[in-house]
Amino acid sequence: MRKLINDIIQYSDAIATLKSQSLADITEDNNWVITLDKVYTIDSIGVGNTDATEITVNGDVIALIGTGTTLNGLYLLSTPITTNTLTISTDGTFIGRIGAGQSRFLGAAPSREPGFYTTAVPRVTAGGQGIDGAGGIVGRRIGLDFRYKIDEDVFDDFEAAYVSQISKGFAFFMYFDKEQHRIKWKRLYAATDNELLFQSSVNRFLYSRRFDYRERF
Repeated sequence: MRKLINDIIQYSDAIATLKSQSLADITEDNNWVITLDKVYTIDSIGVGNTDATEITVNGDVIALIGTGTTLNGLYLLSTPITTNTLTISTDGTFIGRIGAGQSRFLGAAPSREPGFYTTAVPRVTAGGQGIDGAGGIVGRRIGLDFRYKIDEDVFDDFEAAYVSQISKGFAFFMYFDKEQHRIKWKRLYAATDNELLFQSSVNRFLYSRRFDYRERF
């Protein structure tokens, strides 16, 4: 799978709604020029909550696949770009969040547990009838093991993004490019434990970790 760990849009002059981790904070626009704090190499774009069918990044047109929350996730550029300015447009009328940066490949171990979760707390009456919990939402979840697949570049991204994003509970943009024989979903926008601890190798810079991801909206 590929994952955007360090979202460099957070280090730009983009408006607050484009940076917000809550996809409900939408921007009713479809064209932006974003200046980053320095020059970065970018190979992917994160997209969340939009009615668009394509997004254009510095002239690179990318088709958005899926409907509803299945559209949310990470998309790869056809060619990586190195720049401090992003010109982004869509063919839609609104968008919830845009992320950008270098995607990191994380090879997941064979043990995968796709499933679902809910925040609703239904009540059962004395007569045995179920009453829906008001305000609850239902989302996707998945547990993944990364055994000795977290190399120095990935660790550096966790370190760089921890204070500004991960410690605040920001969700990650993900793309399951190698796991389609095991996981039905192609993309996911989900968060995990923000208290990170990695099991390390004694003689190599390699780490392992199990993550439990829950979809965010």
